[in-house]
Amino acid sequence: MKIIATALVLILGSSVLLQARSIENMRVSARDLSVDTGSLRKQAAADRTEIKPVPVLVQLIVNFFKLLFAPNGDIEIANPTTSLPQYDGILDDDTEQETYEEGQTYDPVDPADIPEDPFPQQPPQVVYQPQRQEQPRAEISGPGGGIPADLKRKAMEYFNSNSGRIQNKRYIGVVDFSRHSSQDRFWILDVESGAEHAMHVAHGAGSDPDADGFATRFSNVPNSKASSLGFYVTGELYRGKHGRSMRLHGLSSTNSNALARAVVMHESDYVREASVRQGRSFGCLALAPTEIGKALASLRGGALIYAGLSNSEF
Repeated sequence: MKIIATALVLILGSSVLLQARSIENMRVSARDLSVDTGSLRKQAAADRTEIKPVPVLVQLIVNFFKLLFAPNGDIEIANPTTSLPQYDGILDDDTEQETYEEGQTYDPVDPADIPEDPFPQQPPQVVYQPQRQEQPRAEISGPGGGIPADLKRKAMEYFNSNSGRIQNKRYIGVVDFSRHSSQDRFWILDVESGAEHAMHVAHGAGSDPDADGFATRFSNVPNSKASSLGFYVTGELYRGKHGRSMRLHGLSSTNSNALARAVVMHESDYVREASVRQGRSFGCLALAPTEIGKALASLRGGALIYAGLSNSEF
């Protein structure tokens, strides 16, 4: 006991000495600092600007640790700061949940239902323009703008760093779940030509509990009915409850249960290529019947899909 008590006294004494030395160093450092407060006051008066702390860095750190330690990849974001867009109507939600059982056989997709060339390039129409000599360029881009630059960069970085896991190297799918569901927010990028095809896509009901068209919650948990963020690789084509469909395999910790949850890409009547609030899925990437053939034809056979939020770390 005497030995233990002596050791505790020595430890406490050392801590006190270290703390005292640290305080003395801080006092000396503070004494050496010189700040021209007069000029700062003049500058503040001239600018007439109130300086307030900006918690952007703090919020980024909080979101990072939320993603790092979130159980089962659950992510919740603040409501979007953008104003609610004007849209022309509201479509009904999904009523049938897709299921997946390992080893179960599914009906194949008829090859006739998949176009051989998903995005045929129409020859540019030559229009007589005396003052303009160049010809119009052929595009496959849909309305609503192109892929957000940050999401495109993340997708290409993953694509280049994990080429061994990606068999279909011609096309990449990119989803921006920060956009309202009435807007184009799913793009298929032609890696060779750089052309982009935009379309609408549904998100999960669990991601949009107030049904306002914005996805704010994402989950990897079974039966959550939520969409999942992260990188996917496409799998088997089949015909399921929703018609033409394609399996998705999650490559990230936030979507690793995609296959078991039957989070797939499929066609749906509650998604339309129009400015309407799309119906909500059970977490699947649901596309309009007019677009599903193009998506399946271009992204089948092990293509990369990235689902993220533009202007964020996700």
